[in-house]
Amino acid sequence: MDPTDIGCLRLNAQISGAKLTIWRYARPMARSSEKLILATVRRIATALVPELPSIGDGTLSHILAAMPEIPQGGMIDLARASCHANSKAILHALINSVPFEQIAPPAEVVQSTRAMVQHNFSYDAIMRAYRVGLIYWCKRWSDAVEQHCRDTSTAVSVVSYGTTFLIGWLDLITHRLSAEYRDEAERVAREGSLAWAAFVQRILTEDDVNMRDAALRLSYNLAGHHVALVLHRHQSGDQTPLDSTAHEIAGSLSQAKPLLVRPDIDTVWCWIPAQVGHEARPPQAAVLVGQGRPAVGIIGFRRSHREACDAIRVARLAGYPAGTVTHFDHVELAALCGSDPAYCRAFIADKLGLLADETIEARRLRATLKGFFDANSNLRAAGACLGLHHNTIRYRLDRAETLLGRPLKQNRLHLELALHLADRLAAPRPAPRA
Repeated sequence: MDPTDIGCLRLNAQISGAKLTIWRYARPMARSSEKLILATVRRIATALVPELPSIGDGTLSHILAAMPEIPQGGMIDLARASCHANSKAILHALINSVPFEQIAPPAEVVQSTRAMVQHNFSYDAIMRAYRVGLIYWCKRWSDAVEQHCRDTSTAVSVVSYGTTFLIGWLDLITHRLSAEYRDEAERVAREGSLAWAAFVQRILTEDDVNMRDAALRLSYNLAGHHVALVLHRHQSGDQTPLDSTAHEIAGSLSQAKPLLVRPDIDTVWCWIPAQVGHEARPPQAAVLVGQGRPAVGIIGFRRSHREACDAIRVARLAGYPAGTVTHFDHVELAALCGSDPAYCRAFIADKLGLLADETIEARRLRATLKGFFDANSNLRAAGACLGLHHNTIRYRLDRAETLLGRPLKQNRLHLELALHLADRLAAPRPAPRA
């Protein structure tokens, strides 16, 4: 194991114990020996102020030696600025006995941390750099105590005091920087996702986009075959991992790498570069899925996406349960007629009357009437499809006419459309018994 890694392991083991002894630093020093320790700490920290440039550079060199993976260029400059700012803040706190609750990361350190996010430097790497840097600082402090403090017993106490302070400082600063890192990472991801979505939106709606350049930027063949999906969280604010769920569903259709876009926090657009006609496997996650038909080229890229959007719009309008995949083929007419949900429901109620009720009888009669129309108004064919005697079909048709208050032949097109919409815009549920 690398000696630096061994030092980090030892440091991690010390931190929990050091938290229990930080009170030595924070509590008032009453006894004369404690006053002597504080005075010695201030004197040594003051003596180190002229050495701040070399301390900052030494901290950086120690980190770079232990972490050669840190890229040259901008990242080195950020790390250097952070090392110098932290070193200055440590000496200031030691000289002035600043209480821990008043210690905060210097502005330069916060800015450097946020900039590191933009350079794709991981949080774990930043935390390791701090631990490595602290090992150097502890060594530098003990060397300074040896140089400036001749009394052995006082020197031991001053080294212990400084080391305890440094470990407590590390725990405090890294805790606060973790929040800065998280906020910046979320901001970068959000802005990147929005910019990505805006670019894809241009491809969907504008004709002046250079499709070859767009395909290169997306790493996706816009001229090929496409099947579009739209995923939407069943409940806003749910923590369902949309991206991984989209990959799982896309994998049920093709092994080809999908294109994913996040237009908002609860939605994912997905395109699969394949020609597949079967329906995607229903997900276990709490999402609704709309699926467009296979298509080709940029026109097909747009059309399949529009169909997937229409399919999920119908699914949400109908209140389909989580885990439902709605294929556009199943709801095409409902999507066409359901752009105004209130008007659509009013149309159903007007044309079906009492048949629009959600009673067992009304649902059974709607299913019988739809089966009769699907069988070209043939009683025996309808009975065979529904598993009923043709006299039962006849009785139910008579009952349906009674509830409608008019003959079935009157405004038949409107009646069939209303039956179709009532069927597609109703949440899936067990079929009524024949």
